[in-house]
Order: sequence, then C-alpha cells, then structure tokens
Amino acid sequence: MRYLASTILMGLMALLSGCNTTPYDKATIYYDRTQFPAQIVKDDPSLSDPILQHGRCSLIVSTPGSNTGSYYFCTYALTAKGIYVQGWDAKALKYEEIMHVDFATLRKISLASFLRTNQLQLTEERRQSALSACIDEGGYIDTAATERLFETIKGKGVAVVKSEGMMNPPAPPSPVFVPIIIPR
Repeated sequence: MRYLASTILMGLMALLSGCNTTPYDKATIYYDRTQFPAQIVKDDPSLSDPILQHGRCSLIVSTPGSNTGSYYFCTYALTAKGIYVQGWDAKALKYEEIMHVDFATLRKISLASFLRTNQLQLTEERRQSALSACIDEGGYIDTAATERLFETIKGKGVAVVKSEGMMNPPAPPSPVFVPIIIPR
C-alpha cells in the first residue's frame, strides 16, 4: 500500500511538472550577447557611451515607498553615466526603451537579497525600480551580475541605504468564490 501511494504521488508530480523547455523570459526577449552592443546602439541612438555591462533582466517599476509594481522581462545596458533598460518589440524587430536612469538623478540605491535572489533597487524622485540580472538562458537570477551592477553604481557616489525588503510584481487574479445559500 505504501509503495502504491508513493508511485501515485511520483506520477502526479511528473504530470504536474510540465514540459516547457523555453523559459518565458527567453521566449519574449531577444538577446544575443555578441550582437547586443551593436544592436542597441542602432536601436537607441541616445546611447553613445561605451557599454560596460549588459544582459537579460527582470524589472519591477513602482513609485517610491511601494513594494509592488509593474513587471517586465528586459535587457539592460550599463554605461558610465546611466543604465538603460529595454524590451523587445517583435513586430518592429528592435529594442524599445522601458526605462533610462542617469546616475546623477538617483537619490539612493540598495541591494535586497532573499535566498538566491538579489534585487538592485534604484530610487529616483518619482520612481522606484528593482532590477535583477538573469542568466543568458533566462529564468534564473544571476546574483553575481546583480552585485556587480550594485558595486558599479555605488562607485559612482550614489547614496547607499538599507533595503526595506524585496519588491514584488502584482498578485495574479484569483477566482472569486461566492457562496450561494439556498434556504430549505
């Protein structure tokens, strides 16, 4: 009986694990590490400084003081003056700017950590964002790349503060359960 229950449990776990072989962010954001610097300069002519670091990312954008905001899969390009975050427009076959932050406009930065996840939190006057660098294959946070971003921006003289916790995307919609009571 014990073996039957464990066999059924293993079978259910295998069925529920799914067969998706392409992480969602890799499927939605085009990124070729070798071609990226040339492609992004062509798509965004305002990016004239040399690119120091670039990669895939996930981004949450909100207002200062909030811990919930809009969620994006993206790519980033770090220069000596700022960080550029872009999304991929598959119809136009080019990168579209989601956010551009000049280091001169940053009020404070922090690094939030929870288990193996790091978020670089950037706070401007009217916007707060949390950026996490991802590995090239997508789907997993690259903690070392996120920490390098933090150290580079900290080296620019931006004020470093203690994080108030991780920022999160909005909760997914859940079904509403309305009980119906029928009197007898």
